[in-house]
Amino acid sequence: MSKPQIVLVPGAWHSPDAFSTVTSQLESNGYTVHTRQLPSVGNDNPPKDLTEDVNALQELVTKAIGTGNEVIVAPHSWAGIITGSALTGFGKKQREEKGEKGGVVTCAYMCAFIVPEGVSLHDAAGGVIPPWYAHEDPYTVVKDGSVFYNDLPEEQSKHWQSQLQTHSYATQAAPATGASWKEIPTRYLLCEDDQAIPAFAQELMANGVKEAGGDIEVERIKTSHSPFLSRPDLVVNWIRRVAGETI
Repeated sequence: MSKPQIVLVPGAWHSPDAFSTVTSQLESNGYTVHTRQLPSVGNDNPPKDLTEDVNALQELVTKAIGTGNEVIVAPHSWAGIITGSALTGFGKKQREEKGEKGGVVTCAYMCAFIVPEGVSLHDAAGGVIPPWYAHEDPYTVVKDGSVFYNDLPEEQSKHWQSQLQTHSYATQAAPATGASWKEIPTRYLLCEDDQAIPAFAQELMANGVKEAGGDIEVERIKTSHSPFLSRPDLVVNWIRRVAGETI
């Protein structure tokens, strides 16, 4: 049986470059990896709602499914809201019910937001913008990117901070338009030393999935908000286990 295709979805302010080590390691283990920068990031004409980001992810997942592949979608951080909004009906079970082959078998959230329909990132954060980023209309911009990389050497942290881009304010304030985690199994990588989304907040979201009747399993690792940079080996092995390998 062929291995599932992997879709990596970068979070707010980030490009797919942050996934480069994880991507190459997955590819060396026989996986096909798809990723792209979401329209909300680094855009001179930033989106006003989630539509462009949702469409972008749906196009990427459709490409990964192809003629009938199984797919694992792995969003990071804010991209969890896009994943929940975009993938209703894209699950393998839901597609088979419509006579279509392949589909998303699992969503592997990496310290990512999982919210009910109608809830925005700002809502999930309590309606308060943290002091490490700011609203400079029409964007949000990161003022202290070290919160993402607190377990990286200083030189590496400064490099990745220099790569952060603008992000559409409107999309962070826009409510989720779906909750695909109610129908697609979820695996969650909880990062215990995360300074951007504290561990307790990740736990609350994971528990919310359980309370809503979703299928979720949580694995904990002691890393920052960017484990794909500080511990790519752990992330790759976790994704491989999600894909059904025994590691």
